[in-house]
Amino acid sequence: MAEQARAAIRVSGAHHSSWNGKVGITPPEDNAHGVAQWDHTITYADRSVTQPLKEMFENERVYNQDPETLRSYREAVKTVHHENTHMLAAEGTQHADGKQAFQNLPEQALEEGISEVHSYDNLNEYIDELGLEDVAPGIKSAEARPSYPHYTPAARRFAENIGRETGEESTEVVRRLAVVNAEQKFRVAAGMLYDSSDLPGKVPEQERDAAIRRIETAMKPAMSGLKELKEESDPEKKRRESAKAGARSVEAGLDEVDKLSKEWGQPAPEARVERGVAAEQGRSNGQAPQEAGPQTADSAESQQLPPDLAAAVHASRSGSEPLSSASRLGEDRMGSRRSGTQSSPERGPEIQR
Repeated sequence: MAEQARAAIRVSGAHHSSWNGKVGITPPEDNAHGVAQWDHTITYADRSVTQPLKEMFENERVYNQDPETLRSYREAVKTVHHENTHMLAAEGTQHADGKQAFQNLPEQALEEGISEVHSYDNLNEYIDELGLEDVAPGIKSAEARPSYPHYTPAARRFAENIGRETGEESTEVVRRLAVVNAEQKFRVAAGMLYDSSDLPGKVPEQERDAAIRRIETAMKPAMSGLKELKEESDPEKKRRESAKAGARSVEAGLDEVDKLSKEWGQPAPEARVERGVAAEQGRSNGQAPQEAGPQTADSAESQQLPPDLAAAVHASRSGSEPLSSASRLGEDRMGSRRSGTQSSPERGPEIQR
């Protein structure tokens, strides 16, 4: 237990863990294997986590234990890895910074889904970091049931599609999302789509964050209905619908990238006026007008406008203020996606049965 957070950092490459070094007991009525509390304490269920781990050490170096026993050990260790994945955070941030965002259904779905995918897929590496194959020979070969079947297919497809668009392996996409808190996961994904597009060559640097926020906002609605899939009795339908939601989320982000590219790629009104004047002067001098090719993003960029002027030109095209002047709408104005019943704000992410 003392090594659980450091092992999670080594496996993921995260900047740090928010775990405060305290371990508690998850109440049986919570029906949860573990909870990453917002005060940075981790609690574990006695029956499904603490007791199997105690038994594992009591039977240290016992070979040929039955598959069901080894599976109980492996699933207990997976819970430990999952909760410690929740605690991973980027520099200057903490797990608790995502508390408010986690109350929103899209952020909750992605936080739990990514944490489960990362902890499940990297479990053998986590076991190696803790030296548990020596303690329980065969634990790395045992089977373990994944948690959150209504969230994990969406998270996998989400990571796969972002990887395909950005050229990154899906495992690397999962890792990048796993090492930031719930508030930042969609933002990191949106930033990856932005950086792999043509937007960095079009959008002034001071408008980058606002553009990424637009992509992030566009990605969330598709993930808002995943919690309802928990009650779906058909496992295959649950998996299929969850995966579709992950794909739609990325597609919505790419649509927003296209919109931004068109907005910033249009020729400036001043350039159109200058071309018209030049054509008129040519006709006055008896010269045939030159056929102008389609205005491309590269030709517009060749004007090399200063960033401030480029931002002003963008505003003149759309008839709106530059992105950085926009203000964030309150939930009463933008349409809250929250469900009527949310997880208690005093509890952190958890593994459900």
